[in-house]
Parts: sequence; structure tokens; C-alpha cells
Amino acid sequence: MSEHSWPVRIRAEFAQRVLDLRHQHPGVLASLDQHMAAVRQAISGLGERVGPSSLLAYLIGFWDGAQEKGWRTPGPDQPLDFAVLRMTAVCLLLDTAAEPA
Repeated sequence: MSEHSWPVRIRAEFAQRVLDLRHQHPGVLASLDQHMAAVRQAISGLGERVGPSSLLAYLIGFWDGAQEKGWRTPGPDQPLDFAVLRMTAVCLLLDTAAEPA
């Protein structure tokens, strides 16, 4: 799988469900904001610039780590969990990130 397909895959698997819920449930939006801040801080804490490359690396690493620990995408009737919210937050950050000119 190419690196460019990772955000598309994550969004298709579950992030779009979360993004659809954020307008109905203000708590989801607040949680996503907190996750986005934590991701920015984690990347900056490594001395890296928060941008498409670092966000993509974070997303892939987070996904791999979750899979190694046995995490599976929750079904439509299951509650949102930390991993779903974190990866959705990274997708949102990728939507707004731009490499410097």
C-alpha cells in the first residue's frame, strides 16, 4: 500500500463515521480537538515540523502499533475508542496540512 493511500484507507474504514458524528455530538468535536493538540505536541516534541510527512508517519506508526496490540476497527454499533479518535484527528490534520512552498 502506498503512503498516499493510508489516509484514504483510514477515512474509509472508520474516520468518516466519526466526522459525521461530530456535528451531532459536541463531545466528539471536543475530543477530536484534544487529540489534534496531542498529535501536534507529540510531533513537535520530536523536533519535527507538523506537516503532511510527519503526520503520515505518525498515522502509519499509530496504526501499526494498534494492530500489534490486537486493536481492531470497531463496528458501527460499537462505541468510539481512543484509537479511532486519534487516527481521525490525524486525518483532520492531514486535511489542513500544507508543505511549505
